Amino acid sequence: MEQLADVLSSRRASGLPISVPYVMVDRRRRARLGALLRALRSSGATAVELGYPFSDPIADGPVLEAAADRALEHGTDWAELLRQIALAAPVLPTAVMTYANPVWRHGLERGIAGLARAGATGLIVPDLSLEEAGPWARECRRAGIALVLLAAPAASPERVARIARASSGFLYLVSRYGTTGAARPTASEELRPLVRAARQASPGLPVLLGFGVRDAESARRARESGADGVVVGSALEERLATGASVESVGRWFSQIARAPA
Repeated sequence: MEQLADVLSSRRASGLPISVPYVMVDRRRRARLGALLRALRSSGATAVELGYPFSDPIADGPVLEAAADRALEHGTDWAELLRQIALAAPVLPTAVMTYANPVWRHGLERGIAGLARAGATGLIVPDLSLEEAGPWARECRRAGIALVLLAAPAASPERVARIARASSGFLYLVSRYGTTGAARPTASEELRPLVRAARQASPGLPVLLGFGVRDAESARRARESGADGVVVGSALEERLATGASVESVGRWFSQIARAPA
């Protein structure tokens, strides 16, 4: 199993674009998760972000919120997350996206250690602020997991710099205002100073844009900001929710992964 931070840093050092699909963990999808991730890997995915369904997903728009509701209705729980991490990690470096409460429910040390044992090498917590990240960062270092912090487009360059210095694996720069979904990312010229601030603060840290990346054009526009790559969630979930084949999903994702900068 490859480490998320190592793979992303190597891609950045080589000047190669980074593309990370977000896949909601759902018990009913377990049987085809491996095939889906292999198709995404063949289509250019660098790593995968597995989303743990939560009842109050404050950062998620309608598509991912509905996906979380379905997953919870299907009986998806923490044990299922660990099973799917174990399936995903041999295929692609795996980060887990979860809100803080599910981890706290298991205990911070025990919860993070369990993710690491299952094979996760990255952790993304949308409702974790920079000011509260210290204990999480310590436990992640102990477990060998990169703690990925998020920066909002409204943040000042100075705050983005602080977040970049505290983040590991990559910096997740939210590319537009509001929740996840199909709306266009913020214009590249508005994001460029934030990317530049992150670069200056932590030169080796990849910067990925997420929220609103849904096709080759939006991926190209995101990369115009100077970012190293993109995270793609809602647009992928839309296809999975309508029963698209893994082959068609792979063909669609390849256009994003191979979009010119």
